[in-house]
Amino acid sequence: AVVSTQSTGASACDLLFKKCLPYAVETRKLHSRVEELETCEEQEVEAECTAAVHDSTLRLTEELAEAQRKIIALQEQVIQLKDEVRSVENSSIAQTVQRDLRSYSTVISQNCSVAMAPRKIQQAVRKATSEKPAEEVDRSCNLMVFGLPEESPNTKVEENVKRLLETLNEKPLITNCSRVGSVKEGKVRPVVVTLKSRETLLQLLRKAKELRASKTYCKVFLEPDRTPEQRSERKRTLQILSDLRKAHPGERFVIRGGAICV
Repeated sequence: AVVSTQSTGASACDLLFKKCLPYAVETRKLHSRVEELETCEEQEVEAECTAAVHDSTLRLTEELAEAQRKIIALQEQVIQLKDEVRSVENSSIAQTVQRDLRSYSTVISQNCSVAMAPRKIQQAVRKATSEKPAEEVDRSCNLMVFGLPEESPNTKVEENVKRLLETLNEKPLITNCSRVGSVKEGKVRPVVVTLKSRETLLQLLRKAKELRASKTYCKVFLEPDRTPEQRSERKRTLQILSDLRKAHPGERFVIRGGAICV
């Protein structure tokens, strides 16, 4: 009886296993299918993200290129506006200078017309014919030094001048050196320095602006030795230059070759 019962139980288990086996196989297939679907979905999502990123990159690249084109166009407009402003400024300066020159020309013409009156000419001719012309002074190698402090009683003016010129890294041959004018308290007399050659004089005049950087000689100026007529003309030119700078503080006027230039 016991053997029969065990045999019956084994047969039931076999029958149950056979019936469940198809369901187990189908369940495994379903799991595999689900995994495949999940893998495909992940791949599709990744592909969509990649495409979206690619599209965004292209769009941003196009927007950046468009922005750069706009910047270049704006820069060209700014350059064009600067050129127009510079042209207007130059035209205004030229008109102002021409107007001022015409004004000064009128004043000079009026003064010259008075100075060249017949009676004035006759007096000048009589004076020139009655007096012997003074001997011309050779100033071609003379250097005028302005603002150089006066020497102590134990110091020679030539030593003072040599120290000044050494600041310009120059040691020229000096043939004569002396102060001009009488001693007055609180006044610094100019110094006339006679050099060996004209070339040396020109070299020192070219370097004269370097004295502005010197703490000791920043207020010392070097100029050529001019005749009284040249000094008078220089004074008038400087006065005109001063008037122009006051009338037009925003503009830059300089003297070149004895003429006022903008």
